[in-house]
Amino acid sequence: MDVQWHIAFCNVTYTEYARTTYRDYYASPAHMLEVQLAAKAIAEARFGVGCFISPHVDGPAAAFASYLGMPVVEPRVDELSYVDTQAPVLRAPADVRRLRWRDPRTAGLMAKRWECWQYYRSRGHDVRLGGHGGSILTTAHELSAGDILLWLVEQPDEAGSVLDAVTDADLALRDLDESLCGPTDAAYTGDDFAGLISPAMFRRFAIPRYERIYGARRDRFMHSELLRAEHLRCARDMLQITCFHGAGCEHLTPAEMHEIMGHAFWVQVTPQQLLEMSPAAIVEIVKRHAHSGAGYLQLYPGRGTPDQNLQAAIAAADRECAGGRVVEYL
Repeated sequence: MDVQWHIAFCNVTYTEYARTTYRDYYASPAHMLEVQLAAKAIAEARFGVGCFISPHVDGPAAAFASYLGMPVVEPRVDELSYVDTQAPVLRAPADVRRLRWRDPRTAGLMAKRWECWQYYRSRGHDVRLGGHGGSILTTAHELSAGDILLWLVEQPDEAGSVLDAVTDADLALRDLDESLCGPTDAAYTGDDFAGLISPAMFRRFAIPRYERIYGARRDRFMHSELLRAEHLRCARDMLQITCFHGAGCEHLTPAEMHEIMGHAFWVQVTPQQLLEMSPAAIVEIVKRHAHSGAGYLQLYPGRGTPDQNLQAAIAAADRECAGGRVVEYL
């Protein structure tokens, strides 16, 4: 398989390129769209890669937990909104009986996503509502201020009910998205904290909830930064995942991902690497990743990425990745 390459631009780079703050970026749908289009134009003018930025409904990671009732903290400085884990909605597993997800058109940060979706569609942009992402263990960790990890050991049946409730909420959002935007044959789980539990617990607690998310869908994409090789083998064998995104994986090497997934995995040049390494060192890491057996190489610029570093990465990816650019992968 000829490796392909991609650039993951996001709110971090949009706001930097457009010289605005996170607060202003998320303040109104009109400004969000304006910033994304400005960032697209700048990425094209500077690097010839505007194709990697398209208008889309954006939202901070706290949106899903806020939909389930978690209070949100709006920072005074230029930082993203986050949930207040000092005020968890679940203080004991039994509290799940009172957990109710609300109308996403009016609930928490999801209401802003709904407003953005309506605005973008009114401006002719065929975007999805989104908001779901299969973050089952991670969201349960937020809702319980981390206590879910203890409950899985001490009260496993009750803890499983918490995971079921989070899965129900995720699927409810997906059903809403598909009712508005049409069905898709792809499913995604992005659940970093799943790697905090042992492979045996992963099989017992995570796999059954992911099975519900993947269902009978053809494309089964997974990302989780803390998985180890045994977790990934479980996901391959029990869920038949079709692709794994290995960005940020601390306990998995590209060689292990290649052994388990063949070419069906992603490697990434991280924001920290693009910020701190020299252009020559970045070229070398691109070469190494491009010949690691991965099917896909991703560049992920962050705040303060020097232009010369991103230029070096793009040029190296163009040279080393015979499959060329891949713009959409989900």
